[in-house]
Order: sequence, then C-alpha cells, then structure tokens
Amino acid sequence: MKIVPDPEGTLEGIWPAFLLHDAISNRYWDRIYTEFPEFQFKLVEDGEVLAEGNCIPVAGRPAQWRDAFLAAFERGGEPDHVCALAIMVAPAHRARGLSRVMLEHMRSLAAPVGPLAAPVRPTLKERYPLIPIGEYVGWRREDGSHVDPWLRVHENVGGRISGPAEEAMLIEGPVEDWRRWTGLEFPGDGDYVVPGALVPVSVRDGHGVYREPCVWVDHPV
Repeated sequence: MKIVPDPEGTLEGIWPAFLLHDAISNRYWDRIYTEFPEFQFKLVEDGEVLAEGNCIPVAGRPAQWRDAFLAAFERGGEPDHVCALAIMVAPAHRARGLSRVMLEHMRSLAAPVGPLAAPVRPTLKERYPLIPIGEYVGWRREDGSHVDPWLRVHENVGGRISGPAEEAMLIEGPVEDWRRWTGLEFPGDGDYVVPGALVPVSVRDGHGVYREPCVWVDHPV
C-alpha cells in the first residue's frame, strides 16, 4: 500500500445521496483539487483505490465543517490550521485499520501549517438520530474509550474532543427532492428519521431541512 496525490477524487457511493447537496461545499469542492492539491491524497494497493482523504489549510478554526470552505476561499488570511474535510474508505476494505493510516497522514500534512481541526461525522450516530449530539459526545465505554469507533480512532492518535457543532452541513429542498434522494415518502409536516441521517429531517410546508451536527476533534501539532 502507498499514499499518493489524489488529483480529482475517485471513490463514489460512499455517502447517502442527500449528503451531496450542501450548497456551500458543492460551490467549492472541485476547487480543493486545483488550489490545494497537496492536501488531497489517496491510499492505493495494486492499482486499486482503498481510501481517500481531503483537507484544506485555513486561518483559524472554522465554526462548522461547511465554514471551512468559506474560510479557505472567501475570508483568506495566513493559514494556521488545517481543517479535515473527509476520510473515505472503500466499503470492501473497511475494518483493516485504514482510517487510522489516513488520519495519521493527514496529521503529518497539517504539521507544517498548524493543528489539524477535524469536524468528525460520528460513525454510529445514525443509529441514534433522536439523541442530541451534545449527549452523544459524552458516551463512553467501560474502559473509558468513546463508544463511537471514528471518534475513538481520533482519540487514539492523540486528538482531543472539544465539543459538538450543530450545523456542520445544511441540506434543504422541496419534498420532491427528498423523495428522490432517500426513496421515502414525506406525506405531511413532521420530523422524519431518514437512513444515514444523524438527526431527523424537518419537513414543513412541503420543504425539508436537514442540519447535520459534527464533533470537533483537535489534533495539536
């Protein structure tokens, strides 16, 4: 296995379809490959892409995951942090410890700039969509490690959980779009539990809004 530059992104079908419709990240995503190519990478083995990682340098720690794009492409300033955007492992190669390999490489990319700020999407939160993210952050196993495996990996390599953020992503649209994205029906106003969503989707007057939380993990230099 080796880590190499990733000029455009290869892995697809990793995320639920509705997650691909955050307006701010969609506005800037393609530019991370042209303006910050040294911070995009992939793990390959025998010509197959096993995992991909994306991050960008920013000035100050962003308020939310989506705010990282505004910090990098609009606000400017001398970067003193690197903000993680994604680490994706191909489904066929999960449970091999590759997420840790990718995270450690991302930490090494950040080191010359400053701390790595990681707005983590907790792996198991989708199983508990009705539990507030602030409560979920505090869940621990008997040995003291976090119940969430992705947060556990971050802590195991030296990251420190600093707390949740309530609107890492904002996805909204008419119920016709939500039907297409999820395959579900939304027959009236209410809060709907959607597969893959960390919190319910709120539908009012034929319009669905999803505010996905994240958990900030700080990785010191």
